[in-house]
Amino acid sequence: MSVIQRQRGAITLTFTFMLPAIVSLLAITVFFAMYSQVVIRAGQAADSAVLACAYQQNDTGVVTEGILDYYRPNFVLPELNKSVKLNSNNGCQISAQYRFEPAMVNALPVAIDSDTEVVSNSQSSAKLVQNVNVNGIQNPVDFSLVLDISGSMTWHLPELKKIITDVISDIVPSSNQVRFSIVPFQTGVGVSGAPWLLSSEASPKCVDGLVYRNGNLDADKTVQSLNYSSDRLDFNEVTPGRWLDRCSETSFILPLTNNLNRVIRYVESLDTSGGSTASYQGFIWGVRTLTDQWQKEWQVTPVQSSSLTQRLILFTDGDDNRRDYFNDLMSAGLCDVIQQDLNIQVSFIGFGVSADRIKQFKQCAGRNGSVFDANNTAELADYFEDAININIETKVRIVLGE
Repeated sequence: MSVIQRQRGAITLTFTFMLPAIVSLLAITVFFAMYSQVVIRAGQAADSAVLACAYQQNDTGVVTEGILDYYRPNFVLPELNKSVKLNSNNGCQISAQYRFEPAMVNALPVAIDSDTEVVSNSQSSAKLVQNVNVNGIQNPVDFSLVLDISGSMTWHLPELKKIITDVISDIVPSSNQVRFSIVPFQTGVGVSGAPWLLSSEASPKCVDGLVYRNGNLDADKTVQSLNYSSDRLDFNEVTPGRWLDRCSETSFILPLTNNLNRVIRYVESLDTSGGSTASYQGFIWGVRTLTDQWQKEWQVTPVQSSSLTQRLILFTDGDDNRRDYFNDLMSAGLCDVIQQDLNIQVSFIGFGVSADRIKQFKQCAGRNGSVFDANNTAELADYFEDAININIETKVRIVLGE
């Protein structure tokens, strides 16, 4: 019993000597926890307040004080020292100060007066920056113009070519931020001198973009193979001829280029040929001028930029010879793959087409797509310019820390 009593006495004595150190350690832990929270909250408050100030372009004290008070921890004194400045040169600048009285002051290992306050200052700035986008080409843009050149376009094509070349001519010639590809179609699409199809070097070839099974369209396989490399595809290539209703003998795909004069000359050289309308062929081959995979097939260097926009614009004046093909391809997910997976925006311009055709285009384009129903050349010019959308644009962004 005497041994146990001696041990109890030793433990009690040890604990008594260690108690001040334990309490001091606890006080330091509490102090640094409070200080860390104040520093973090002060920074969050200043950043949030300065963003609101810059976004609204208003240094209203009620909003700023409300945000600063929202982030204020409960133990921070309610009186806030703050400074808010807003001007056109430096944007919005806010400094805020949180103050608190440390808990367990008497237990801290250093002597601190009971009325001492700990202060945390935070400063933040933000500026509303406007980028004026002259001619809409500050950021790179790729366009694929998929144009109907079937026989029904004989009277309309000259006006369409003038509208297109006028719009392209308005783009700053020295800019290399915008590129165009041209995909003329009728019953099919033709290529000449395509680097991925050696046989087209000797003579033009009509290339079928569809996949067939037992002689019938296989819509699922066609969609799956949309961005396959050329060596995985069977193009069912045919040499165009005067009496062969497959594709034009004179108008072929122009791959992406930033040589706008070349694009204008190419558009001016387009000519109608017989044949019926197969816009789904032009649609598929328009995509195959825009994707990175197929740009390489065309020996075109893809633009490596997160701000790149790609847009496919399809123009036609009639219904397809096989309207069910376009519907089958949509049901197989063609429009979703193009817009969601390949990130290509699509626009459709119908010139005097049926209501069912416009409905079909709207189903493909979806809620965010652009579908234009032109009934005269004046509307056509306006709609084409809207589809190209190469006008002066102003983009506004908030830059934190400037």
